[in-house]
Amino acid sequence: MKQRSKRNRSAVTSGRRLFAERISADSPRGRRFVDLVNRYAEDCGGADSISETTRNHIRRIAFLQCVLEDAEAEYVKTGSTTLDERLHYQRLSNTQSRLMKKIGLFNASPDLDADEHDDPLAYAERGGSRPHRERLE
Repeated sequence: MKQRSKRNRSAVTSGRRLFAERISADSPRGRRFVDLVNRYAEDCGGADSISETTRNHIRRIAFLQCVLEDAEAEYVKTGSTTLDERLHYQRLSNTQSRLMKKIGLFNASPDLDADEHDDPLAYAERGGSRPHRERLE
């Protein structure tokens, strides 16, 4: 006889809440955090298809993004930063980039124009140069 075990999952595990405690995300910063978590999860294939490890990385990436945005806003307000603030910003930014690379969110190469996707043979036939572009006036 097959024994059915019904195990209740936490609200965080099932995706009903972001935190174990009931915390309202109804502030500008809370909404931004939730938006980032949802967008990054979609970029990773959707909330239903990502692992718990990836979900944890996404939360940390979203947190770092919020903290970095706060630092950027403070700089725009005051126009100055201290050396410690810049070093802190750099460490957070590097940590965020490493986490993004780890789960496949960070693309190290920028998007290339369509003409830069030539195959190697077409590139060689042109003598190793890119096609000429029209100047916009």
